[in-house]
Formats: sequence, structure tokens, C-alpha cells
Amino acid sequence: MGGCGCNSVMGVFRGVATLPTKFVRKYLLGKVLSNPRNWYLIKQQYQRYFAHYESDMNTPVGFLSLRVNEVCNLRCNSCAQWGENGHILKRVQRGEKLNELSLDICKKLINEVKHQKPFVYVWGGEPSMWKPALPFFEECAKSGLMGSIVSNGQALDEIIEDLIGLDSFVLLFLSLDGWDADSQNKARSPAGGNSRNFEKVMALIEKVDEIKRRKGLHFPLIAPITVISKVNYEHLADIHRLVQHKTQLHPLYWGWYITEERAQLHIQVFEKLFGYKPHNHAGFQSSSFDGIDPEIVAEQVRMIKNNTNGSIPHFLPHFENAEEIKRYYTDHSWDCGYPSCRSIYYNAEINPDGMVAPCRDYQDYFVGNIYEQDFFDIWWGEKFKKFRRALKQGLLPVCTRCCGLQGF
Repeated sequence: MGGCGCNSVMGVFRGVATLPTKFVRKYLLGKVLSNPRNWYLIKQQYQRYFAHYESDMNTPVGFLSLRVNEVCNLRCNSCAQWGENGHILKRVQRGEKLNELSLDICKKLINEVKHQKPFVYVWGGEPSMWKPALPFFEECAKSGLMGSIVSNGQALDEIIEDLIGLDSFVLLFLSLDGWDADSQNKARSPAGGNSRNFEKVMALIEKVDEIKRRKGLHFPLIAPITVISKVNYEHLADIHRLVQHKTQLHPLYWGWYITEERAQLHIQVFEKLFGYKPHNHAGFQSSSFDGIDPEIVAEQVRMIKNNTNGSIPHFLPHFENAEEIKRYYTDHSWDCGYPSCRSIYYNAEINPDGMVAPCRDYQDYFVGNIYEQDFFDIWWGEKFKKFRRALKQGLLPVCTRCCGLQGF
């Protein structure tokens, strides 16, 4: 099995992490096939998972990831940006300013890429604190693009009624690591005082479900994301029971993080390949995953999978037994069944300052800036191709615990 997602669509192919078959059948396939406007999504998914790629090909862009801002109301333990070793936290401590994308540059970007119809993934920071969020999705709708938001729900309530009903807004990810208010605050600590984050997330799930029912809408699908950590690993089934009846997909991540040993090895390999030392990867060194008992987690997985009603659980990577879970946390040289990265051939990561990176998570290599260059000059440029050629030789040491590598 080796973590290659055998309960997923076409998951028998090594290194291909796809959505669970049951989720696709129950919530996606009928809606895609019933509307010719959506048929391009089938070709897009084929290109994403099964097309043959070469490093120097001018491939279409299939996934546009926009980290629209850097500010956040939470200080989550597992976060590489604002957590214990977070790279944004360190920048703020040095007195550096935080950035956010302007709506004008986002409109220019949409106009450039709309003919290729990439899926748009909006995150942060905290994207609900990005004021142009609603007009951005309105612009996507005008251009025939579909997308999602991944949020902790801080200010989403203010615009959610207007967002729902836009053809562009098809998937809402909400961060949920706790089974009650106290545990959510422990895993996702508020920056100042009690943020009532647990209550906000649960209220948003209720509200989105109510609006969809009232308006007779299928989208947006709701997907609470749970990062498995030492705070919640004994209560994963409790979290799933909270969301199973009013959400459609429940991704559970084992945690994307690196050890000190892998961090040092990464510095050596990265400097040899690209001629300078990386820094931002250090944000992924976290104690949030210390002391997790694989036997207890495996039992939680079994409890969740035996609860077959409602929301579809989706473990990334797809592990079910204690041996694999233990190896995930103890053997960081193991690629979990993902020996190569496909993300770099269909995904572009746009940062709040306009810098473009080939990788969403381990960002120390940049290929251009959308404030200064046209997008396809960057996407098809030599710097991007150099990175693809480098990873063709093998994964970087930090890549083995990357959620982008594993399918999201």
C-alpha cells in the first residue's frame, strides 16, 4: 500500500494521490457531467495526475495557488509561517513589513491565464482578512474560473452570503484541529485573547449548509481540514463526528514538517543545486508532531472509516495501520510512495509580494514576479524549467513531508 492512496480514484498508480472514489462519485461526477461548462475539469484532472511531463515542456497551468496575504489572527503550533519557527514570525521580529496582493494585479493575472482555465486556490496568511476576496471571486466568475478558499473563518462570515452562488466559488476549506473550543485554541492559539475560532468555524459550517439548502445549491462543497498533531491525535474520530453531517469531504493530514537532520541535509543539497543556502524551510521544524502514538492513531483511523455516513474522510497520505504511521514520523527519508513531484508541472505559487515559486511549502527558490513580468514568461521561463530539471534528479530532502507532493 505504501501511502499511495489505494482507496482513491486511480490510486493504484504509484505516486498519484487523488480524491476518494466515494467523494467523486457522490459529490462531483454527476455535477461535472451534467453541465458542459464543467467538462474541461475532466481534461484538467487527467493532465494533473496522468499526463506525461518533461522538464522543458511548455505545459498549461492547471492550478494557480494565491497566497494573498501574510497577516493572520492565529498562531497555530504546526504553522510554518506563524508557528514556533515560522518564517513570517521571524520577519516581523526583524521589523519587516507584511505584504498582500492587490486586486489589480490579480485581475491582470486572471486575464492572462483564463484561456487555460486553471483552478484557483486562495490562501494566506488568513484570506478572509484580505479585503478584495469577494471582488476577486466575482472577477473569477466573469472569466469562467473556479476556485476555493482555505480559511480559519476569521472574517468570512461578512462575505459568505455573497460568495455563495458565484459560479467561481466551489470549495470551502476550513481549518479545524480541535473537538471543542479549548482544544482548538490549544492547537490554533489566538494572536491576542480568545478568538472564539472553534465557534466561528462550526457556525460557518452551519451557515453555509443553511444557505445552500435555502438557495438550492450544490456548491460550495465544505471540507474541514484537520492537521493531526500531539494535541488531537486521540480525538480524530470526535472531530469527524462534529462535521460528518454538514460537510462533504474531511481531509486529515499527518502533518508536513521536517526534522533538524533533514533540514541540514536540505541546506547542503539545495546549495549544491542552486548555489545559495535556503532559509524558509526552517519554519517547518515543529514539535507539534512529537509523541504521537501510532497505535492510538490507527485505532482512530479505523473508527472514522467504520463511520460511513456523510462526509468522506481523506487521509493524506493514505495510511491505515500503525506500522506505516510510525514510519511516517520516524523515517523522513521515506517518500511514502511519492517518489517524484508532479505539482511543479501544473501548479504556480503566487506570493503576497508577487513573487512566483514552483513550490507552495518549501519556498526558497523564486522564478519571477507578476508585478514585473507577464505570467507565462515566468511559467515557461528558464528559471522554472531549471527547478523542474533539478527535481527530475530526485526529491529534495524536505520534499518527503510535503502536502503538495502528496496530492493537495
